[in-house]
Amino acid sequence: MPADLPGIVRLRDRREALTLRTILTAARGLFAERGYARTPIRLIAQEAGVSPQTIYAHFGSKAGVLGGLVDLLDDEAGIPDLVAEAQRTEDPVALLGLLATVARQVRERCGDIVTMLGSGAAVDPDIAATQAEGARRNRLGVEMVVGRVRESGRAVVPRAADIAVALMSAGVHTSLVAEAGWSHDDYEAWLKDTLVTSLLR
Repeated sequence: MPADLPGIVRLRDRREALTLRTILTAARGLFAERGYARTPIRLIAQEAGVSPQTIYAHFGSKAGVLGGLVDLLDDEAGIPDLVAEAQRTEDPVALLGLLATVARQVRERCGDIVTMLGSGAAVDPDIAATQAEGARRNRLGVEMVVGRVRESGRAVVPRAADIAVALMSAGVHTSLVAEAGWSHDDYEAWLKDTLVTSLLR
C-alpha cells in the first residue's frame, strides 16, 4: 500500500497549515504586547505549544516569522479572493471599488499588524524589510488593477497607481477612521468615490 494516500496527504497538509497559523497567531499577539525585539523564538514556541525547532523548521528565523505575518495579513484580509474578482471584472468603477475594499479590509481585520510594522520599521531592520515587502505587494496589486482599468478601454490619469497608493495609505485611514471617527463603511465609500474621481478620465 502506498505510504502517502491522498487523504493522508491532505490531512498532513491541513495539520501543517494549522501549525503555521498557530505559530503566526502567537507571534502576532506577542509582538503587539512585547514588541518584536523583546520576543524570543522560545516565547513564541511556548505560546504556540510547539518546540522552537518547529518554528525554525518552518520559518528559518524570527525574521521569517515576521515575514509570515504579511502572508497572514493577505489571507485574513481576503486579498486572494479580491485579486481573483479583479481578474474577472471589466467595469472600471467596480475595479477601483475593489481597491477601496482591500484598503478597508486590511486595516479593519489586520490593523494591529499594520501598526506594528509602521511603528517598528524606523528602529528595526527586520521590521523595515517586512514593511517594504508588504508595500511592494500592495503596489503590485494596485498596478494590476490600474492595468485592468486600462484594458477595459477607460483612460486614466498619469501616475494613477501612485495616486491610488497614496489615497489607500495607512495615514489617510488613521486620519479619517481613528481620528475623525468615520465608520469603515464611510471610509470605504469615500475611498471608492475618490479613487474614481481622481483616477478616471
